[in-house]
Amino acid sequence: MWVFSGAASAADPFAVFPRVLPSPAADLRPATACNPAHLSGSITLAQAVERALCANPLTRSAWLASRQRAAELGQANSAYLPEVSISGNVARGGDSLTPNDYTTWQAGIEAQYLLYDFGGRDARSQAAESLLAAALASHDATVRVLYLQTVTAYFNLQAAQAAVIAAREVEASALAAFKAADARVEVGTAIPVDRLQAKTQHTQREIERIRAEGLAARLHGELAALMGDASQNRFTVVDREPAFSQSPDVSPAVDALIEASRTRRPELRAAEATLQAREAGVSSARADGMPRLSAYVNARRQAFDSLETDSSALGLNVTIPLFTGYRNTYQIAAAQTQAALAAVDRDSVANQVALEVWRAYYKLKSENAADSRSSDLVESAAAAEKLALGRYRAGLGILLDVLSAQASLAQARYTQLQTQLGLRVARAELAQAMGELSWDWMEPAQREGMK
Repeated sequence: MWVFSGAASAADPFAVFPRVLPSPAADLRPATACNPAHLSGSITLAQAVERALCANPLTRSAWLASRQRAAELGQANSAYLPEVSISGNVARGGDSLTPNDYTTWQAGIEAQYLLYDFGGRDARSQAAESLLAAALASHDATVRVLYLQTVTAYFNLQAAQAAVIAAREVEASALAAFKAADARVEVGTAIPVDRLQAKTQHTQREIERIRAEGLAARLHGELAALMGDASQNRFTVVDREPAFSQSPDVSPAVDALIEASRTRRPELRAAEATLQAREAGVSSARADGMPRLSAYVNARRQAFDSLETDSSALGLNVTIPLFTGYRNTYQIAAAQTQAALAAVDRDSVANQVALEVWRAYYKLKSENAADSRSSDLVESAAAAEKLALGRYRAGLGILLDVLSAQASLAQARYTQLQTQLGLRVARAELAQAMGELSWDWMEPAQREGMK
């Protein structure tokens, strides 16, 4: 890929390819940061995102689409230069009127230059310019969407790994209750049904732990796939606070955040640039039905056996379409319809952006409030479980209280994990919705380590 990039840039007289960034990761990371080696050991969030931006096929596809648009812009700009061609032919022939065969040949050079076409050339160049801007903005949008997907997958895997640890703790607590019930049944201070109930509870917790481990394994594969290779299995993620701890500024009203997002989201820039390209297409369609004025010059040498002649010409060429079967009429109508559709798409994207900001804003507020209470929930549930198990071991309580307290503790730990995950994801989603998601959202320790 990089060899192709260098060769294409060397043959780029209009300097259009340097307008496409050298890395599929857009402006978030330099091209030198894309390391193709397999990841192993503990990887940070920054490393996971960087690998995804460099290696995921989505970013490479968007990057190549930008290069294609750059090439199309160069092709449109070529209309401002003359076209020069060389032609020639040689033939050996004869007929019944001449006693011998004869040789004819001719060679010539011709140049043509478009002088005026009622703005058609300019319109095509403007359309190509706008389409390149749209492709670059779409590339940026693709990068940032993948960024958010990778962040979410990374946090999901973190939460799943923490859920496995919590499930093992809950399983150990259920095992302790089963041993306590078994001990009391053996000494005659509890009925056999207590032992059966405790065993049932312990088995249920084993199943939950097995499922938690399976979910963690699946999420591990999903993160690896986002990083470009689902077969990667030699890495683990680390839980380092304060990753994404700096929440976006939500002190302004949500309406102000929506308005700010309209100037930052690359999707809106892409939609606006596409609309400009379609409007230029209308001008191009109109110009196709107008006269064209060109200048030409040619020089030619031709020979018939030993007789050689030279000729040259310099002149103007005017082409005036008189009737094209109403082709141009429908071309203009089609171009106008495409422009109208592009305007509708632009408005639709603007509406979607506003909705995403609205959702992310209130999700962050609710997740922040829920997370502030989750620690108290776990603390009180753990205290209740410890007290119930202690009373049962001492012969002062019943097994139903222990099982109920353990179920409440398991639910409290799960709720805490979900609120922590939800808060982290909500921070990233609001940053993405507002167009502020960047490399600076990585935690400071990671950013320093990547320099």
